[in-house]
Amino acid sequence: MEAAFLFLILSFKYFSAYSLQQYFSGETLNYFFSSFNLFYPGNLFWIIIFFISFISIVHLLFVKTKPSSIGLILIYALICFVLFSIAVLIHDTPFFDESKNRIIQLNSKGIKVLILGLLTTLKTFLSVSLCVISFSALKKYYFFRSLWLTLFAGLAFYFTALMITSNYFDDSDKKDLNSDAGILLGAAVWGGNRPSPVLRERINKSAELIKNKNIKQIVLTGGGSPGEMTEAEVSKNELIKKGIDEKIIITENQSNSTLEQIYFVNQNLYHKKNWSNIILISDRFHLYRASQIASFYNMKAYTIASDTPLSTESEFNFNIKEGFAVILFWLFGIG
Repeated sequence: MEAAFLFLILSFKYFSAYSLQQYFSGETLNYFFSSFNLFYPGNLFWIIIFFISFISIVHLLFVKTKPSSIGLILIYALICFVLFSIAVLIHDTPFFDESKNRIIQLNSKGIKVLILGLLTTLKTFLSVSLCVISFSALKKYYFFRSLWLTLFAGLAFYFTALMITSNYFDDSDKKDLNSDAGILLGAAVWGGNRPSPVLRERINKSAELIKNKNIKQIVLTGGGSPGEMTEAEVSKNELIKKGIDEKIIITENQSNSTLEQIYFVNQNLYHKKNWSNIILISDRFHLYRASQIASFYNMKAYTIASDTPLSTESEFNFNIKEGFAVILFWLFGIG
């Protein structure tokens, strides 16, 4: 059971961008075996959870355990599989969004994130419960003991992600930083056709890198809402105004997330153009997650932070959100 769950979770993480028909193709399996890193935080988390559960189950096979405790564990395990199945089956379709909006005001991705968060919490609680039953003197199920240990483990994991994200430093201090391309990660457009302050600072930093000959090309990413220019189009117009040659500009106008933006670069540019490395351009608090996504797709990426001024309160709020976003990507490869 535990081995099956580990396999399903890792399959979901590495193959979620592929169709069901592609899951067991040679290309997909080669990608998995070449990309899998035992010490990647998300992989390490699931493997530790697996071994805690496995060792506890093996130990319980040789001791007398109350049937009621085993029954509760089986119920938790069943709920985990149900939650995972729902998360896998949720698709970002207009029909689904229209139907569920009558019940809950969240889009498909929001519901998936919520379900996966519940799944992670419950799976951790299940593993901790198995450990508590297995190694307690009376072999009993202690709900509150398991609950407090689960909360402690969750807080420790989140605090680790928060500290890494908030203390991340970019590569601006590297001397002779040269790259095949810069990737300007999109941000909000205001008034339908002008960059928000955050996007403007990313554009300014991109222009600076081009003029300093740190990058040979610039990839502008980001879609937009109906009736307004896309983030990539707005960025392109601003760069041309700054005297940047249109010939070195590549635009991507469909993405709605950092993951989609970097995935586009991975699938359409990085490997096909034989780039050796890229530079990711965004705000400092955002760069660690972006670098993790690039690393996940086997791309060598440097990072350069824009000069967006943030108040202490704003920076704190952004780091809090990024801590959760990093964990979500670590564990499930989505974001």
